[in-house]
Amino acid sequence: MNGKREVRLPVSQSFTFIDVGGNQAQYVVFDQDHHSDFHWSTDHGDRGVAASFAEAQLRARTVLKVSMAANRRSDEATRMSKYSSRWRSY
Repeated sequence: MNGKREVRLPVSQSFTFIDVGGNQAQYVVFDQDHHSDFHWSTDHGDRGVAASFAEAQLRARTVLKVSMAANRRSDEATRMSKYSSRWRSY
């Protein structure tokens, strides 16, 4: 050894989640840090920490599923209100 401390850059893996409606979202799981934790984040702005890589993936996907389902329900409610208001106006 030459006495220099090796600096290890964080490694990440990026994934695309596609829901039943065909909507896509991204999430990233980072390699184990110096505390033995796996950090994750989504393109929706959610972040978290898990004890394993698999758990980090599961948590990120779960958060995206919930978020995307809520957005779908909101979009469907908006479409339905526009549709039904057209019928009421005649």
